[in-house]
Amino acid sequence: MKRIFMIGYSTDKGGVEAYIKNISSQLEDKYEIILHWPTMNIDGKEWVVPANRHNYIKYQQFWRKFFHENKFDVIYYNTCDIVSIDLLKFAKDADVPVRIIHSHNTGNQVIAGGLLGWLHKWQERNSRKNLHKYATDLLACSKTAGDWMFDGRPYTIIKNGIDISRYVYSSTKHQNVLGTLKNEAGKVVACLGRLDRQKNPFMSLSIFTVLCQRDRDTQCLFIGDGECRVELEAKVRALGLQHRIIFTGGVDNVNEWLSYINCLLMPSFFEGLPFALVEAQAAGIRCLVSDTVSQEANITGLVEYKSLNASVEEWADRLLELASMPRVDVSESLISAGYSIANTAATIERIINQGLKVCK
Repeated sequence: MKRIFMIGYSTDKGGVEAYIKNISSQLEDKYEIILHWPTMNIDGKEWVVPANRHNYIKYQQFWRKFFHENKFDVIYYNTCDIVSIDLLKFAKDADVPVRIIHSHNTGNQVIAGGLLGWLHKWQERNSRKNLHKYATDLLACSKTAGDWMFDGRPYTIIKNGIDISRYVYSSTKHQNVLGTLKNEAGKVVACLGRLDRQKNPFMSLSIFTVLCQRDRDTQCLFIGDGECRVELEAKVRALGLQHRIIFTGGVDNVNEWLSYINCLLMPSFFEGLPFALVEAQAAGIRCLVSDTVSQEANITGLVEYKSLNASVEEWADRLLELASMPRVDVSESLISAGYSIANTAATIERIINQGLKVCK
């Protein structure tokens, strides 16, 4: 059985993790998939990954030994930035034949100035310059994600496929979530994803605050976890809105939560093609997103774009209108557009097989 080293999975419950989980479930009958993890047990040997690249000599020694002692046919590097392509380089040095990099974003997640910002930009430029030496296949979740990361080099768009049937609305799923919250609401508006600065959660909180003022029966949810959660929760407590604005943390049953909410909010600073928007459309709900999100995300007509320069009052008023609209079953539209996980897996398998054939 051919072996894939899959990079990008973490304890977060974000879009990249959802993609890896979905694609792995489709490929695991044909390939042995090893997930990159802080501690890995492969063929009876334990590998403890260095925590970071600060001690680069130790870091390099570990990965060179790792790839030389473990035979992989494919390295599949899922990433939201291009600051480091070291693992592709080490994999090439160990003669791993298929070396895939998959862009899931349209900007660097480290939003910083000064020396740190300069260093990240320098590393990005260097990685782009050398990427063709180490990667055999360039993939992207959208055109904007590919254009940003690969800087004019040819790439293949891989659609964020899901098991569409799992997301179709059902009253049972709705009741399951209601049983968790124990608080029936009128309209439910949610942010779904990591609580980090890229997602602009403090603007979401400002919009939620206006929603609570505009409609006493509206419930607002932050579904996800991240670095901004503690600060956001403190602000909600200060506003006295902890019973109206609820933090669920990361959840494993996103499909059930999408049967509970009426509208999705996403005022991100930048995105690739958000997994959450594919899931929300599969559930038939409207989505109000920033105009910095790729237009490719509007697969079914359920996604509406708004400028980040618009007032939070404008955002809130439009959310209330969208949340009042009935769900729409767009399953067939998503399948026709190629967003089933079976279609995505078939594309990945074809790329892998072509790469292995070339290297014979």
